Amino acid sequence: MIYNVASLLTGNLGDSEQYEIENEHIVIDGYSLEEINGSVRLMRTDATVLVSGNFESVTHNSCGRCLEPATVNVNVTMEEEFSPTNTKLMGEKDSRPDEEDYSYDPVLVIDEQNFLDLTEGLGQAFLSALPIAILCKEDCLGICPICTVNRNIIQCSCVKSSVDPRWAGLAGLIGKGAESSD
Repeated sequence: MIYNVASLLTGNLGDSEQYEIENEHIVIDGYSLEEINGSVRLMRTDATVLVSGNFESVTHNSCGRCLEPATVNVNVTMEEEFSPTNTKLMGEKDSRPDEEDYSYDPVLVIDEQNFLDLTEGLGQAFLSALPIAILCKEDCLGICPICTVNRNIIQCSCVKSSVDPRWAGLAGLIGKGAESSD
């Protein structure tokens, strides 16, 4: 997902280009994001290129409760400003993005050849939209902590609430008037 934005950088303020993304694939931080589809709009601003778009993707991982395979559909709306390295094209004096500037992000920089790489920024947007615990289904029962069977497949006969000895002191509070969540 690399775009040559030289024509935008040399164009007029507000010029834009629209692209469709179909069936792309990104691997980022151990997650494989597949079937990425969506539309992206690149618009020239006074000093940057504004990238906005809506995307959807699918990722496959293991369930956080039962460890069975899980599929997650992820939808993302992205809006980021990419700063050009070659500011002369925009009619400005040569000034590169300052790495000490609080808003500098190397992912959001257009390179010397005027290519804008959307891959890393879009991957980060998808990562932030993933649930903390990926589940195979909303009502997944998970693995029994005592006998280690998948409770979605086999109904175990283990005692439901065994109190961890480290929390035993707190269990006594229920008898003193504290309410139980059960």
